[in-house]
Parts: sequence; structure tokens; C-alpha cells
Amino acid sequence: MNAVRREVQDLRRDRILLLTSCGLFVLFVPLAWWIHKHRPPPIDVAITHTLQKEQSSFMRSFVKVLNNCLCSEAFLNVLAVPLAMLLWKMRLRLEAVMTLAMCWTSMLARRAIKPLVDRARPSVRLVLVKNQSRGKSFPSGDVASSVSLWGWMFALGLLQKQEMQTRKKFLLSLPLLLVALVGPARIYLGDHWATDVLGGYLFGGGWLGLSLRLYLMLREKGVLNSEQRSEERSIS
Repeated sequence: MNAVRREVQDLRRDRILLLTSCGLFVLFVPLAWWIHKHRPPPIDVAITHTLQKEQSSFMRSFVKVLNNCLCSEAFLNVLAVPLAMLLWKMRLRLEAVMTLAMCWTSMLARRAIKPLVDRARPSVRLVLVKNQSRGKSFPSGDVASSVSLWGWMFALGLLQKQEMQTRKKFLLSLPLLLVALVGPARIYLGDHWATDVLGGYLFGGGWLGLSLRLYLMLREKGVLNSEQRSEERSIS
């Protein structure tokens, strides 16, 4: 009876993951098309002006350092390597491979999308921009990378079967905090419009959902899990 109930729960979970991912991409595609056809709307400029009201050299430096050290696309793509090595050392081999595959395939997909949308970075004539970032603006790579990697680490923590301790709950909340803050930080620094950030959240969330769905399917099959396969052979 418990096995049947668990199977039903797994099917429901997989369906929710797939539908959520598809829903996020369904929202992302028309947003990308609209941005390709139009200039930044007034709401983008208004949101940036609102976030940039409080300007000080300390605050700006603090936000920039925090963003570069914890949420930048380049940093997270490099950070995925030691994280994968740590997971591999913990004998979580599928998780290690999926960490690298998810981060790097997401990066390649974004690099293919950006020139198609072809949106310029925020202009100094409209908002405050101290150091103009290079490259196209939509979707925000830092936001999408943060959602993918930090969301992935959060999901792996939740999927562990051990009982949650208070310290573990606190540690799991940190990735979510980074994901929530990276979007406003990119707007505050003048590197992205709000719609770029929205696109980053949609794309990153969709990619994370698909990656989790693939991971759970492979885990159920025992892929790269030598201990599980050896246990199954010993039982048989």
C-alpha cells in the first residue's frame, strides 16, 4: 500500500515539475518576442529609477561585490566545478554530473538566445550606469545562472531523506535569499532592465524544472549509482 502511495506521489511530483517548466517557457517565449520588437517600456525605466533612488558609494560597492562573488554568471559556471567534485566525493555521482550539465547547457542556450533577441544594455541617458556591461541584455545571465545553480542546490537539500534540523533549514534558506536578491541587484547596478530580470527568472526556473525532472528519472533508474545497483544485485 505504501509503495502504491509513493508511486502516485512521484507521478504527481513529476507532472508538476513538467507542467511548471513548460508554463515558465510558455511565458518566456512571448516575452522574448515582445522585447525583440519593442524598445524598453516606461515601466522598465520607472522600476530602475525607484531602485536607484538610494545611491551611495558604499551601497553600490557592496551590491557589486556581493553580486560578483555569489551571483555572477562567470563565477557560478566556475563554482559548478568544485561543487560537482564535492558531490562526486560524497558518492553522489549523478548529482555531480547533473550539476555541470545543467549549468553549462543553460549557459549555451542563453548565449544562443541573446543575439536572437538582440536587446541592448540600459542606456546612460535613461538610468544610472557606472560601468557599462558588454554583451546583450536579455535574458539576464546572472539571474538565470543563480536560479539554476542555487535552486538546484536547494532542491538537492530538500530531496535528502534525513530529518531537517534548524541549522540545515537555515543553510537551505541562503540559496533562496541569493535568488531573490540577484534580480533587484542587477537592476540597481544598471546592468539590466526589469524585463531582462523577469526573463532570467523564467528561463532559469524552466531550465531548473526540466533538469530536476531528468535527474529524478535517471535516479529512479539507478544511473551512475553504483551502490544502489550493487544492492539490487545482492538482493536478487
